[in-house]
Amino acid sequence: MAESNLITTLDEFQEEYRKGIGTVLPHRPSKQATVDNLRRYADGVGDYNPLFRSPEYANSSRYEDLISAPTFLYAVTLGVVAGETGAINRARVNTQYLPVNYAGAEIDFLRPIWRDDTITATETVGETIRKTSSRIGPINFNTGLVEFTNQRKEVVATIKTLMARYQNTGGTLEYNREAKEPTQRTIVPADPLVFERKRQGSDVLYWEDVVEGDTLDPLQKGTYSVTELFLFTHGVLGTGRSTRAALAAEGSTDLGGGGRFDEEHAQKRRNMPGQFDYGPQRVCWLAQAATDWMGDHGTLRKLHASIRHPNVVGDTNTVIGNVNKKYIEGDDHLVELSIENQNQSGLATAFATATVTLPTN
Repeated sequence: MAESNLITTLDEFQEEYRKGIGTVLPHRPSKQATVDNLRRYADGVGDYNPLFRSPEYANSSRYEDLISAPTFLYAVTLGVVAGETGAINRARVNTQYLPVNYAGAEIDFLRPIWRDDTITATETVGETIRKTSSRIGPINFNTGLVEFTNQRKEVVATIKTLMARYQNTGGTLEYNREAKEPTQRTIVPADPLVFERKRQGSDVLYWEDVVEGDTLDPLQKGTYSVTELFLFTHGVLGTGRSTRAALAAEGSTDLGGGGRFDEEHAQKRRNMPGQFDYGPQRVCWLAQAATDWMGDHGTLRKLHASIRHPNVVGDTNTVIGNVNKKYIEGDDHLVELSIENQNQSGLATAFATATVTLPTN
């Protein structure tokens, strides 16, 4: 497409985006929750909960079969297209002028995804609002409404995705990455942590035993590496190749991970300090902290997550949380958790509110 057809300003983008509000996008991505796909997802996000990857373990659980992790939804689709470009021809928007970043999600989990379910996603273009950041300037926050259904036409989940589109700043957006202690930064290997992680598991956590203010066991995610980025890209999203035209349009020699593997592209086109993660990867971590805490007998109902800063290769991450409140709504005994991901400086780069249903005595 000719350069003259590109959208180069945020005002023009907002005007074009608004024309497509309410449009249902034609693309309908789907994925089957096979044992292999469930394990690939678990490898990609570092969640080795046997309830979500071991048929033998799951068969003896209350589900009597293998189910997916709640955020397996992201293996079907990241659900970002509607929020990135709405109904605009995607060839008219690129990061030379208008970078885009994942800003968060409001997820409602409505029913389990069972082994061998086929999940299909439908995206609808949502609203757009303009805000201003002291670091970036004007930002368009665009919403995509994603509905996930199974082969029985049942809605299993919905996500309201928030994407941030802004004018290219021409430089990197720095943030606090200095270690809290004035010592040499050390690398914490991520791989062993998935095996060493302890979780509530099959031991029942009753609502009556939860105390407001209780803290969750920290979820150590180790030092973010290219391997962790690769595992999420290929374990969750799947493999894919870029055409020569796509590389030329985005000014990159390698669009693996949506350009995240190319450090120069990440800095110049996405304004990041270096190679960086997918926002949904940290959403999956926030959800894992909740499912590890609640155990096999709890149910994750909602997760409202916000991504505030990038997670760059070399950052060391820990997910922490606490019980914000407990309450009864109808027949449901609910707990609200506050969860956040901190880097080595103690900066919260992502946080969420999770709503969990627990059994009662």
